[in-house]
Amino acid sequence: MNRREAVAQTAWILGGVLSAPTLQAMNRWEELTKRKKTGWNATSLLNETQREIMARVTDLILPHTDTPGALDVGVPDFIEIMLRDCYKKPAQDTFLAGLGLLEQKGFLALPPDQQTATLKQVEADAQKSSDLTFWQMIKEQTLLGYYTSEAGIKASFDYQPIPGKFEAIKIKPGQKDFMYGNQI
Repeated sequence: MNRREAVAQTAWILGGVLSAPTLQAMNRWEELTKRKKTGWNATSLLNETQREIMARVTDLILPHTDTPGALDVGVPDFIEIMLRDCYKKPAQDTFLAGLGLLEQKGFLALPPDQQTATLKQVEADAQKSSDLTFWQMIKEQTLLGYYTSEAGIKASFDYQPIPGKFEAIKIKPGQKDFMYGNQI
């Protein structure tokens, strides 16, 4: 079973929490990953500086530790595809404005501790807003991109293929949760 099939089945189990456009974008992400090796480039809404800022923000949200980070699993590419294919113009404009604000603040030139402080301020500002914000979008898409990647799932869950028997167990401190999936 590949990642796309696992995500589709998980969405079905969760009652369609992931929309059809989201699943289509995930499929495009998988295709992009395959085609990048042959020099194929997708049409983008982002310029190079915006891509660098987005990559740095996703890396600060989910850095590489003893498990893969957002950059390791290609989250920036995933977000770019989701932004282009799944969000309408007003949401795209909100996202681009957020990247623009970080660019105006010289985000990439700041030392890591000041980058983190800047993002904490962006998050605090987002919590005061009742509208969709850049911070909500990038954080949500970073987590979605990470946890729908094979490495993200394997880093956080103990994958147990089914069919298999159901066995109620107690999770021990530090033990990974289980992720069940059909094996075809």
